[in-house]
Amino acid sequence: MLDLLRRLKNEDGTVIVILALSFTMLLGFAALVVDVGLVALEKARLVRTMDATVLAGAQELPDTSKAFQTAYEYAIRNELDPSHLTISFPTGNKQITASANKTINLHFAKILGFNQTNVSGKATAKISPVKNSTGLIPIGIDESNLPLVHGQQYSIKVGSRDAVTGWLGVLAYPGQSGADDYRNSARYGYNGVIQIGQNMDKATGNVSGPTIQGIGERIATASETWDNYSPNSERVAIVPIYRVLGNLPSDKVRITGFASVFLEQVTGQGTENYVHVRYVHHTVSGEIDDNISGSFLNSVHLIE
Repeated sequence: MLDLLRRLKNEDGTVIVILALSFTMLLGFAALVVDVGLVALEKARLVRTMDATVLAGAQELPDTSKAFQTAYEYAIRNELDPSHLTISFPTGNKQITASANKTINLHFAKILGFNQTNVSGKATAKISPVKNSTGLIPIGIDESNLPLVHGQQYSIKVGSRDAVTGWLGVLAYPGQSGADDYRNSARYGYNGVIQIGQNMDKATGNVSGPTIQGIGERIATASETWDNYSPNSERVAIVPIYRVLGNLPSDKVRITGFASVFLEQVTGQGTENYVHVRYVHHTVSGEIDDNISGSFLNSVHLIE
């Protein structure tokens, strides 16, 4: 018994050493759990910020100057160090890439000699043509006006029958018939889906007046200009780009693309009216197809 007591007394120092080592290991595990979790959280936040940064910038494409400024301002508002931020356009004016790195101060890991670590994030967004759209107004732009130029004014003739195309300038979307249908689609946008490649009828009868009335009401909603308008402005409208397939009133009109325009003003009177619009870069949500050409309405999506 005395020998056992002496042995236990002699092992007190060993127990202390083991406890000290165990405590150090516990601190190491705490550093691993807490600081690794912190790094993972900050990494996820930075990646989300990069995603949002390029999505914001891509709204302005193909204008790379505006896209750069919008993306840069968004990143700075989210407390990114501008000296650690890079914004580029890898394939001309259809894509924007943003990358950044951030220094993370560690906590428990300092006990083990690790004070800081870096995390990085990168994202790329692009614009692609949409292959269908809803919310169109029942007038459009002839494809002979392509390519459209941002800010340039285009005049759409509505009312009197064109001598060449035999057309009033108003499209008959499926399901539209009476004056109220045309007034409402001009005022609020057609609620059906129109596809690129789809053939439309030329509207006939007394529909130009209600169409002009709806557009006029839309213009009257806000005193804005094409280069200074709210993103949700009712004066921004989606119009089809079309090809007239024949001169007879019964001949079809083929939808070849879409564009976003700012409704500037209506001139004329009676059956001789012109709707003056300016093409503006405006993105929408929708199905995309990068093989489409001759369309000027895009959707933004992440590719990296």
